[in-house]
Amino acid sequence: MKKMGLGRFSNKFVLTVLLFFLTAVLLPSSSFESKVQAASSPRYGGAYYNYGEALQKAILFYKANRLGDLPDDYILPYRADAAMTDGQDVGLDLTGGWADAGDGIKFTHPMSYAAGQLGWAVYEYRQAFEKAGLLDDILDEIKWATDFFIKAHPEPNVLYYMCGYNDSDHSVWVPHELLDYVTDRKSFVLNPSTPGSDVAGQTAACLAIALIIFEPTDPEYAETCLTHAKQIFEFGDKYRAKKSSGCFYTPSGGYLDDLAWGAVWLYIKTGDSTYLEKAKSFLPVTSLGGGHTHCWDDVSYGAALKIAQLTHDEGYAAMVEKNLDFWLPGGGITYTPGGLAWLSPWGSLRYASTAAFLAFVWADDPTVGTPSKKETYRAFAEKQINYILGDNPRKGSYVVGFGENSPKHPHHRTAHGSWVSMLEVPSFHRHILYGALVGGPTDDDSWEDDISDYTRNEVATDYNAGFVGALAKMYDMYGGEPLENWPQPEDFRAPGDDIVEYFCRGWIIYEGYGTLNLLLQVNNSSGWPPTMKDKLSVRYFMDLTEVFESGGTVDDVQISLGQNEGAKLIGLKHYRDNIYYFTVDFTGTMIMPAEWEMCEKDAHVTIKYRDGITGSNENDWSYQNLRKDPDYDATSFAGLTPYIPVYDNGVLLWGEEPPAVDDPGSSPPPTPTEPVIVYGDLNGDGNINSTDFTMLKRAILGNPAPGTNLAAGDLNRDGNTNSTDLMILRRYLLKLIGSLPI
Repeated sequence: MKKMGLGRFSNKFVLTVLLFFLTAVLLPSSSFESKVQAASSPRYGGAYYNYGEALQKAILFYKANRLGDLPDDYILPYRADAAMTDGQDVGLDLTGGWADAGDGIKFTHPMSYAAGQLGWAVYEYRQAFEKAGLLDDILDEIKWATDFFIKAHPEPNVLYYMCGYNDSDHSVWVPHELLDYVTDRKSFVLNPSTPGSDVAGQTAACLAIALIIFEPTDPEYAETCLTHAKQIFEFGDKYRAKKSSGCFYTPSGGYLDDLAWGAVWLYIKTGDSTYLEKAKSFLPVTSLGGGHTHCWDDVSYGAALKIAQLTHDEGYAAMVEKNLDFWLPGGGITYTPGGLAWLSPWGSLRYASTAAFLAFVWADDPTVGTPSKKETYRAFAEKQINYILGDNPRKGSYVVGFGENSPKHPHHRTAHGSWVSMLEVPSFHRHILYGALVGGPTDDDSWEDDISDYTRNEVATDYNAGFVGALAKMYDMYGGEPLENWPQPEDFRAPGDDIVEYFCRGWIIYEGYGTLNLLLQVNNSSGWPPTMKDKLSVRYFMDLTEVFESGGTVDDVQISLGQNEGAKLIGLKHYRDNIYYFTVDFTGTMIMPAEWEMCEKDAHVTIKYRDGITGSNENDWSYQNLRKDPDYDATSFAGLTPYIPVYDNGVLLWGEEPPAVDDPGSSPPPTPTEPVIVYGDLNGDGNINSTDFTMLKRAILGNPAPGTNLAAGDLNRDGNTNSTDLMILRRYLLKLIGSLPI
């Protein structure tokens, strides 16, 4: 947001800054308001938007792309452990890190760029993250990536740069939790025989930044990062080459920029001038271009900026400003009619937001560069971020779950939640991918919220990286508080998502002459989280009253299993009175929301009464709602019947069993002498909601809130209050189960 007339008063930067603040304080409110007519409501001080909320959500996005062993009480209720076989093919544990984008491949190169960029943001604006209460959050995300880089570097001259395989991963559209089952998680390595200085330089830079930002809070971890950063940089410097072909992120544009980037940050930490001299030799002033910006494939712009700040070399400073000037109106870059500095049809917003971050960092440094340009760079940066948040012709945000008219269909497989590996099923996203920055509009500001348009609706870890840093600066200037007590589990559920996760579909194939032939189909459309099940079964409940009245026994009812997909039959067992059930058990058969043939399994079952025995199925509990029009479409819910319940390892998962029958002659139960426990209502206010969820979570973590009724948290009535109870309460709040124990 450009301030009024500041450039006329002085060419001295210090005086410019002073006059800016005086102007902001002394101008009448109506005069200041005229400069923010495009402001969105609500406003926070002089800000267009709630930058604290935007920052909070932009950081949260990274949790959606985590791979590896996630905590049991993970903040995203639709995520679970994923890609747990990474590294097994080479005898290593390479789990962890982030999936790159909407796909499931894990790339060290762009991941180290993204984590390093987030770390750079902390390096520049640590106080802003502290003030927002988000420092621990962003450090936790960065560490999730750097922990992986440490694993990926098992020897000084060995660095793994990819887990997953292009054709395999991109041939399916499955949640991250199912990658191990349907994709090839092959590991790819760099070593002296197959070097990759681009990957090594970028990874060394990330770890060097990490050691700086973790030193105040975890010096031991910082020292570990330093050791790996030095070794990886030396490896990349000694065996110089771009990484070989074989993945989407290769070949990169070059490797000297990456080595320069790594050397700069090692110098900033160690003070060893050898690193600075190497950085300058890798990136001489004459090699710098001006028509792009800092990104995973070209970190020369960031490296040049830091070299200029460290050395005050006028040549580097001139090249930094040449690049920033390119991004200004009239500087060479295309501007959309709505004011976006538009570089590329692919991820236009990630470039604009990262250029904005560089502009902020440069404008903040009064010791280098041209003072009269500082405010212009800052104004450019503000306008780009405000465009992203809603100050654009659409009057809509490009950040999922933030602001008005925000994207609802990002190109992200886990957020979408398809159980048949299809972009169009379901027609909506089951999970809200908070904070994800989509690719962005074309050069005429047009954009469609279309999951299939990965050019404009892709989201990625590198897309959000520069954006987070720019938001931190906007928050530092204008405020806007992060949301309190957010998120809660129910916040992630998209409106209208009433998809049943586990269910049975049943049809009558033939009925007559004492025979009933059924088609039973167990289905797994889970998304909270997506889960492979290999112990599912269904039970069909029968009323044998007519059999017994005609003098027959259970042995006169013949149940046989016909054509099936991995099922076995367990014969009739007594339930109560004259009600019995048989079980169609799919134990040992993997059923998962991955592809058409994997999300459902069929079994044909025949019920036949012996000659002379009267038997009827019409009074069977499970006969209710059965139809005679089989539907083999895995995207359909036709034939769904709760009266054939689904079990997981023998425990009721979904559906309704026959109710217990009360004895009409029994007397009313006595009035209880002990207080009745309302399970789930931990604070005793008569409601079961997110407050109770938070109290239960705190109790499990050993920090119970005052007044917590722990007995009400024992939801499975096993005498313990633990993460299992937390999961039950979460499923209830998300409406995945209909009730809690009474």
